Amino acid sequence: MRNIRSRSLAGMILKFRPYLFRFIIVLFLAILVFGRFPCGSSPLYSEDRMYCQASGSVPYLSQSEVYNPQSPANAPIVVTGLASKITYNSATIHGTVNAQGLSTTVWLQYRIVEGTSRSSFLTQSVIGTSDTEISTRIIELLPGSTYYYRFAAKNDAGTGYGKEMSFTTVDNNSSIATETTPPIGSVSINDGDICTNSLTVTLNLSATDNTGVTGYYLSAGAVPPSRYSDGWTSVPATTDYRENVSYTLDNGDNRNTMRVWYKDASGNISDTASDSIAVDMTPPVIIIQHPTADQAYTTASETISIAGNASDNMHEISSIVWTNSRGVSDTERRTLDWIIPQVDLARGDNVITVKATDSMGNTGIATITITFTTSSNAPVVKTGFATSLTTELATLSGTVHAMGLATTAWFQYGTSSGHYSSMSPVQDMNEIDRDIPVGNRISGLQAGTIYYYRLVAQNSAGVTSGTEMTFTTFPLKGKIYGKVVRLAKGEPVTSAKLRLKGTKTRKKAFQVAFSDAQGSFTFHDLEADTYDITITKTDLKAAIQTIELKEGEEKKTEITLKSTEEVKQEDKGTKDDQQKAN
Repeated sequence: MRNIRSRSLAGMILKFRPYLFRFIIVLFLAILVFGRFPCGSSPLYSEDRMYCQASGSVPYLSQSEVYNPQSPANAPIVVTGLASKITYNSATIHGTVNAQGLSTTVWLQYRIVEGTSRSSFLTQSVIGTSDTEISTRIIELLPGSTYYYRFAAKNDAGTGYGKEMSFTTVDNNSSIATETTPPIGSVSINDGDICTNSLTVTLNLSATDNTGVTGYYLSAGAVPPSRYSDGWTSVPATTDYRENVSYTLDNGDNRNTMRVWYKDASGNISDTASDSIAVDMTPPVIIIQHPTADQAYTTASETISIAGNASDNMHEISSIVWTNSRGVSDTERRTLDWIIPQVDLARGDNVITVKATDSMGNTGIATITITFTTSSNAPVVKTGFATSLTTELATLSGTVHAMGLATTAWFQYGTSSGHYSSMSPVQDMNEIDRDIPVGNRISGLQAGTIYYYRLVAQNSAGVTSGTEMTFTTFPLKGKIYGKVVRLAKGEPVTSAKLRLKGTKTRKKAFQVAFSDAQGSFTFHDLEADTYDITITKTDLKAAIQTIELKEGEEKKTEITLKSTEEVKQEDKGTKDDQQKAN
């Protein structure tokens, strides 16, 4: 039986031997194409995941079907969209990303079958909790090729991937690939201005093309770029391209020429388009020649004429404007050799500013200080009262009218009338056309002393002193302190009430104090006077003590109180002594 089965199996092998040989050859070719297994692990996106990419009769497996791990809760949610504006070598890819509230970086991954994976050069940043539309344009693709792509996004919670999509670039034999007509373009600077005073300008770009303008190339040089040159700026493909672009020129105070070339989807490059603009950033030169070329001039006249000239290196002078710091005069002229007649001067310093402006708005400035002075321009000074007096401090006050001239002021003071041994710091007057309050707090004074003082001011017309005034500093204060004790035992008396009253000064002092646990008391800030101190305490006989206090003196005293029994015994002893004497 076994031999029969062996002969049957051998017969079947011989019968199907041609087909078996063909099956082995197909299996070998599949391993060469797809790796070690029919659905091999060739990396579609090598930087992220390894998954199967099949072709032919083998079913295509998307990433989610092969490897789709559970993303963390806050990982970005990515949706890959369709491709648009597809040419033979470029395409624009769209999609959406929900960043889940975290700062998220988005990029595009793409490849052809059996080709290495590539990532978009420029990443995009997304943040928020709603879907955000994203897009990116990829270039340098192969014509007539199918590309597989997906968006990827990463934040601190993890990485998310969109579904894989595909598109096919235009074949070289298509109408776009074989189209050879270049774009027609133009450029103007600042809408055609011939001159500017700024290096930053606006380039007005414009181009048209049948298959679509896809980029432009800017240069100050005349050498045309190739389609592969660095420096091309890509734009969304359009048959009618218009855009204003900010640009910074290189040459100040010179003529600048900008050139631009346009490229279409077929790689055709336009002829050179150019425009020029002159840059003028140099202000006019303006000179005051009359009444002097110096920066200062003094006159006794109330009016004066000012004259000079102005020039510019590239453009005409469009206006001459002058102002007086002391008045409201404002005259505009259009001349190179200019004159300003009959300028009214205010008393004191007049700063005349003359501005020359060229047609580009550049401004040159010249100034002269003209001082109108007469014998009556000396400052007017009034000495004020002294306030905030203490034993060593005082605040002096007054007013000064500078009479239109730069003026300084200070106080003189001393202990003898007409003789001033000290002075306060010098102050500058900020206003010269009105009375200005002046004040200064002086220190280091002697207590209880009469001081004589006055305010002094000086300008170029002379020195003026105010009326002499006086003040007296407060005298030094004295102090009375000591203890309250019981007569018999010498023990301290606690909580005794002490009432102090002055007897001689016009303003008599009055203070109340209580002795502490040690019987101590103190009266502070006392002026020179004779004081009565009345001391009372329950169960003790009241007492009065008189103390004469000089200025600034401190006196210590001890006050004794007697009990009621002690007083009775003293009274009885006194009566007995009187009876014996009688």
